[in-house]
Amino acid sequence: MITFINTTDIKITDKTAVVIGKFDGEHRGHRKLFRTLKEEANKKGLKTVVFSFRTLPSNIVRNKHTTQIFTNVERRKKLEELGIDYYIEYPFDMDIAKLTGEEFLTDILIKKLGMAEIVAGDDAAFGYKKSGNIELLNRLSKTLGFDVKIIEKEKDDFHNDISSTLIRTKLDEGDMEEANKLLGGIYSISGVVEEGNKIGATIGFPTLNLFPSNEKHLPKYGVYASRVRIGDDDTLYLGLTNVGSNPSIENDKKNHISRVETYLYNFEANLYGREIEVYLYKYIRPEMKFGSLEELKNQLRNDKQEVLNFLNSQVR
Repeated sequence: MITFINTTDIKITDKTAVVIGKFDGEHRGHRKLFRTLKEEANKKGLKTVVFSFRTLPSNIVRNKHTTQIFTNVERRKKLEELGIDYYIEYPFDMDIAKLTGEEFLTDILIKKLGMAEIVAGDDAAFGYKKSGNIELLNRLSKTLGFDVKIIEKEKDDFHNDISSTLIRTKLDEGDMEEANKLLGGIYSISGVVEEGNKIGATIGFPTLNLFPSNEKHLPKYGVYASRVRIGDDDTLYLGLTNVGSNPSIENDKKNHISRVETYLYNFEANLYGREIEVYLYKYIRPEMKFGSLEELKNQLRNDKQEVLNFLNSQVR
């Protein structure tokens, strides 16, 4: 996959099929877009392009801080695994925000990306004040010579549109089963293993520690049944994961920082500096503050068995 990250200096000479969007969740609706994109490109001999922005537009235009279900780095990796040809992570600022839908189409999608077809949802909206929409696409396609493929939005079991906002709500509730159902895959957190306080090792529960960036949308603090992939290895190791701030450890210099700590079953190796991906399957209990390490140890024993029973009952 060829990437253009945080640059406007783009010139794709191939004829392409393009999708545009935030794609911060890569949920079932996004997957449907990508699947259709590849089908259309294969039929017409086009290259596939996924166009997104370096920063969520709402964070700039409305001065918000909306977290992402999957970070930019995680999204790139998933798109590469899907076999996308080009991925664009375009810089977003107020100048870009002021482009009309027509200017965005002509100046970026056609001139820079070589767009011969656009695949879009039935609620497509882009450009200044959402002036880019299906009506504009259909009208300009005739004069500018590109094809338009519109697909219906994916719905959940209650006929609600599947959206990143809905999934973030499920994550906030700790409802991993529903979040994963909406994603069409398993929510995960990836990063490089860092040193923690090493308290876990002293009580028989050594952990792999990740400190996600503040752009990552973490689920409700607590203990989860998990599986872990190490590097590019396809093996998934059974895990017991705590997402939180480690309130039981006094004088922890990082106890105000969100972290992801994972104990692996029947696994012993030094993984500092290695990249891992932690997949969360089920919320077990809330994060708690214990009066002693012995109390913590006893609770972890109970958690370990509950998580093991759950994971062994699941089809991988």
